[in-house]
Amino acid sequence: MSYKKFVCSVTFCLMFTAVQAWGAGFALYENSSRGTAVCGAFVAQADDPSALFYNPSGMTQIQGRQISSGVNTYSGFAEIHGPGGGIESVKEKTWVVPNMYLSQQAADGVWVGLGVFAPFGLGNSYRENWFGRYNMYHTEIACVEINPNIAFKVTDSLSLALGMSRQSFEILAKRKLSPKNVVIEGLIMGNKYKNIPPMAPNVAIATYETSLADLVDPMPDIDQRAFLDNTAYRFNMSFRYQANDKISIGGNFRSKVDYTLTGNVQYQNVPVDRTLEIHKALYNAKVSADLTLPDIFVLGAAFKITDQLTIEADIVHTRWAQYDKLTYHFENGLGTVVEDTKWKNVNCYRFGAEFKANDQLALRVGYLFDESPLDDHIIDFALPGNDRHLFTTGFGYKYKQFIIDAHYGLVICLDRENSPNENKTAYIDYDWQARDSYTHHLGFNISYVFN
Repeated sequence: MSYKKFVCSVTFCLMFTAVQAWGAGFALYENSSRGTAVCGAFVAQADDPSALFYNPSGMTQIQGRQISSGVNTYSGFAEIHGPGGGIESVKEKTWVVPNMYLSQQAADGVWVGLGVFAPFGLGNSYRENWFGRYNMYHTEIACVEINPNIAFKVTDSLSLALGMSRQSFEILAKRKLSPKNVVIEGLIMGNKYKNIPPMAPNVAIATYETSLADLVDPMPDIDQRAFLDNTAYRFNMSFRYQANDKISIGGNFRSKVDYTLTGNVQYQNVPVDRTLEIHKALYNAKVSADLTLPDIFVLGAAFKITDQLTIEADIVHTRWAQYDKLTYHFENGLGTVVEDTKWKNVNCYRFGAEFKANDQLALRVGYLFDESPLDDHIIDFALPGNDRHLFTTGFGYKYKQFIIDAHYGLVICLDRENSPNENKTAYIDYDWQARDSYTHHLGFNISYVFN
């Protein structure tokens, strides 16, 4: 298979990939088996083809041409505790996320490379009639990034790299709409419904809910399904500095991405009535959405304790505050709907160790603590998680020109209790908790060193 066909096949797989996630935001750190085995604490080493993701300047350590491809799988569980002692479990599913990297020394002191990976992803699903259905009952976010880089060995100690990415992003969002809430929201916004005046200032919503009860309470939930996608570009730059035989330092920056996603929204079970005429506001139409994916900074230091043992500590700063809202523009009666997120900037602290048992076998372990960017006053059941711990282990084995890396990881999310909800589009006025959230990672990479 040619390189072009190989890259296309990996990209095709990634485009239909979402990841079940209950961690801090929906950024994915697990984009190679070797890197994941040390919890991503790899930015200061970055001496295999997956450097294209962790720190492209590390390519200057790779001789000749090398290629690597692999997959990471995610499967997990979470419980949402709601009103009246109700418990809802996230539907269990295994998600498979592939990756591919190619590095080539192009000239003396110059390297080029190409990475194809998934920097963001999310997938969560519940029963259609569960108590949080007005926020969501199914969400998928899939993202694929094609990232060419060029790296320069400036001195024997310092390497620099620069890259540009083409990123594709898509969202599939399913939720239920309550006819009562749709009408109340219309009254608040001043929309005109037949035989019902707009909501007067300082009048309690409960007053209108009572007056509308006979009309809307018998109506079934409306099903809303929106699919949106688009492409955008971002840049990255990185460095690696070999201070001496024992210590190396690395850093990587990836820029934010501003998206205007476009797609369609479809409805089912829209009531047709002569009084409210909801069907004249909710109908299949085009939709667009504005969102920003964040800047990401990574800095790390590796220490070669002995000829066999290397340890590394990294910090990842993600500017999730740039993802402060998600603005939808519906080309029907809904018009513009703004969903506030109020996320905050967070850090992730990563630690890893690699022990070379011999020339063929390397053993690895890792740990990270990932801060959650979520605002406890904003409900989003697509991401009900909290701060998380990740524990990983893995190995690498060399056989002739092949290198096989494998890993296993366990994510444990801390329980989360929601404060009074400020997400007005969720129509949820009860307390809830996310408990017993965990995710299993399992994956491998196969690399080949060309002569």
